[in-house]
Formats: sequence, C-alpha cells, structure tokens
Amino acid sequence: MPAVELKKTSDLPQDLQQLIALYEAWIGDTTFARVIAHRPEAFRAFHELYLSLLGGHVESEIKELARLRLAQLNGCEY
Repeated sequence: MPAVELKKTSDLPQDLQQLIALYEAWIGDTTFARVIAHRPEAFRAFHELYLSLLGGHVESEIKELARLRLAQLNGCEY
C-alpha cells in the first residue's frame, strides 16, 4: 500500500481537475500530480514553477527525464 493515496480527480477543485487533464495529455502520467493534489496550494505553485522551467531551450522530454532521475536519486519510488 502506498504511503500517500492518489487523489481522485473528481474530488479536486475544477482548476486542479483541468491541470490533471493537461498533465495526462501532456506527459501521459498523472501520478505526481495526483499525489501533490493533496495540497492544492502546493500543486498550483508547482505547476507555475514547472511552466516557467518549460519555457527554456531544452525539450520537455529531456526535462521530464531529469525530473525522473532526480526523483530516483532522492529515493522516490513512483
């Protein structure tokens, strides 16, 4: 059993439901988003940070690989 349950999308405020749908279409995985959604203010802040990071010159796929590697290095098992 996971330490943190994934939040059901239907239980979230409308703006976060839209972000979850965006992540599904964009990344294809909503695990991180549904975990951080337990703290809606943190999810919104993370999303703003993520958008600002994606505005650079590195492709989003490379940035996603870097995020996954950082999670692995820090013992995040998802």
